[in-house]
Amino acid sequence: MENKYTIKRHLENKINSLLKQFKCLVLTGPRQVGKSTLLKAILPNIYDFDYVKLDNPKNKLHAINDPEDFIKQHKCPLFIDEIQKAPVLFEYIKDIVDENDSFGQFVMTGSESFELIKGVKEFLSTRAVLVEMNSLSQSEINEQSNFMYVPEPELIKKREQPKKDKSQIFASIIKGSMPDIVNGNVKDIQSYYKTYSKTTLLADIKEDLVSIQDNKKYEKFLKALASLVGQEINYSTIAKFSDIDYKTAMNWTNALASMNVIFLLQPYTHNHIKRVLKSSKLYFYDTGLACYLMNYKDHKILMNSEYAGHIFECYAVSEIVKGYINECVNPSIYFLQDPNHKNREIDLIIEGENGILFPIEIKMSITPKEKFFDNFSLLKPLENKVGPMSVVCCSEKFISLGKQRYIVPVHWI
Repeated sequence: MENKYTIKRHLENKINSLLKQFKCLVLTGPRQVGKSTLLKAILPNIYDFDYVKLDNPKNKLHAINDPEDFIKQHKCPLFIDEIQKAPVLFEYIKDIVDENDSFGQFVMTGSESFELIKGVKEFLSTRAVLVEMNSLSQSEINEQSNFMYVPEPELIKKREQPKKDKSQIFASIIKGSMPDIVNGNVKDIQSYYKTYSKTTLLADIKEDLVSIQDNKKYEKFLKALASLVGQEINYSTIAKFSDIDYKTAMNWTNALASMNVIFLLQPYTHNHIKRVLKSSKLYFYDTGLACYLMNYKDHKILMNSEYAGHIFECYAVSEIVKGYINECVNPSIYFLQDPNHKNREIDLIIEGENGILFPIEIKMSITPKEKFFDNFSLLKPLENKVGPMSVVCCSEKFISLGKQRYIVPVHWI
């Protein structure tokens, strides 16, 4: 199997461990984030895996038309790439693994589609582990260890990085985190994202049983989503801009969320906090794609635009979320907004062990101010549960303001 593995992924050790605990492993995530590349690099070091790719039309037809024979033609352990193209295989894989107690019999990759999840749940529920993968985190790019963000000073100080000014941060934001771009394999970033948005994502969303008959409306829909980065999602606005109906806007959005192209941040709720916004907020995992859809090509223009604050927030939130994903942990992450005063918002709340809440404000400011902590008063009814508080910003150094309040450089997270 060809190996183009250049940036060590944090999931590598986790996958090695899980293959010794489960009969099957299914690695999911958007296309081109490096799923196949990672597995091709690490599997030969563990077992002598046979490999078959269902992107190949001949292999796909064989798998769909005669799944039993297809499985027999390949020896275990077997790596099946793009398993969502032939979900009928799951039933036959179940029969094989039920006859053998060995771990690591099947490894599969696939975009997280409805049919893939259905197949895993129906046939491999206790036999397979689902592992989620996304585009590169800045920790991976910087060759740092993974970090599940918690604003504990001793943990954060270990993350210290060389100084990075605001312009450099926005250069990283507009470049994005897709491996082919970061590795330097792709020089023309605009052409890459054009192809990715118009063909790759379109193929995946159609594969997820979502009906799209007008590609132009779909392209307008993607731009509408990008325009709402870091903001409350409004399906009526999306529908109107895209010339589609409300239900279609919801269906297409949920499809992209299930594919892990975007994620919807849920509001924090608690009995002692009576008034909260109930809508979700929208973020892209890859800021480069969002910037392309918004037609930003120059990071200096982006940095001084009205979009800057929203995309900076997206960058910080996605990095924090990726830190948890790369440990195979489903994070308890929320936001909190007073519906009567939309400027009163806590950008992010991480709920840790024993219900401890870690509120986070995200500002692209270089010079942090104490007033940035004011909105944390929204958690006053739960003050006994509030842990260390942090403002993530463009500061070049870590600062402690006392009373468990910290300024954290965004490039340290």
